[in-house]
Amino acid sequence: MKYFKITVKFGHVGKSNFYKGYLYLKAESKKDAAEKARYCPRVKHDHKDAILNVEEIDKDLYFEGLEENRAIRYFSCYNVQEQRECFCEIEDSIFKENDVECKHARHSKKRSLRKNYNDDPEFDYYKHNKNFDFFVA
Repeated sequence: MKYFKITVKFGHVGKSNFYKGYLYLKAESKKDAAEKARYCPRVKHDHKDAILNVEEIDKDLYFEGLEENRAIRYFSCYNVQEQRECFCEIEDSIFKENDVECKHARHSKKRSLRKNYNDDPEFDYYKHNKNFDFFVA
């Protein structure tokens, strides 16, 4: 079993923001470590670039890293209120997402159909003359 330090994008720090933090995991290979890290709690699972870096480390650094993560209250919060209290500890490592890279369908604004209707002259005529019948042959 090898030891890895994985640099990851964590979420729950505001819309289109991420917390750049580290996970310390045991795995057989870098690929396995990255796969395990992707499904850890608070990691941005739906982002392609959630795993920023994977590096192999020795056993001593692994245990030091685990102790560091235990000291960070962000990883031990159970609710939003606790998370807000510890926000000042991690605000140095919070970054904005690049707007070009992270346009997700579920977060993007839906197009309004109103604009399409307003551009259609037949709809405009119908809107002002309610008695007009479109379906007359």
